[in-house]
Amino acid sequence: MKYFQKLIWEKIYLSPLNPDDFEIVTKWMNDMEITNLTEIIPETFWLQNGKTRFEKVVKWDYFQNYPFAIIKKRWDKFIWTIWLYELDFLGQNATLRITIWEKDEHNKWYWTDAINTLLEFGFLTLNLYNVSLWVKSFNKKAIACYKKCGFKEVWAKHHTQYYNWERHDLILMEILKPDWVKKNNNM
Repeated sequence: MKYFQKLIWEKIYLSPLNPDDFEIVTKWMNDMEITNLTEIIPETFWLQNGKTRFEKVVKWDYFQNYPFAIIKKRWDKFIWTIWLYELDFLGQNATLRITIWEKDEHNKWYWTDAINTLLEFGFLTLNLYNVSLWVKSFNKKAIACYKKCGFKEVWAKHHTQYYNWERHDLILMEILKPDWVKKNNNM
């Protein structure tokens, strides 16, 4: 089996990244429409440097970083990546990053399932207290999704992003464990 059901939700599961997926990730990394929505710096990736970079990610220190592939259960299809990184176990903090690589999956509800699955892991297994993320202000779908998951806007770096001939803000959002517990106990 290419993927392992590490963290399971209804129609998706999170699996450790598979080093064999470097070709599809290299394809996605060269898609400007996708990378413009992320924190990823637009640059050219070719297969060899894509493989080297992806292998580094797969081999990251799992005590400080938790990168996962998001897999659709029905087809065992790799569609996204989601991470908890910059873990600070003493302060009980981490940063979340999700990248929806498959364009035909951008308008699906899987975003919230994947985020909620990783938040449950972060708060209940890793005993985190604060999970934050950065999002570009023009990415309205992502902001709405993060708010649906319980994240709140807390700060912004103004005019730091340049996209479509305009300046945009980079927004910091966070969710605290007590807010997440309260939200999920009411479901």
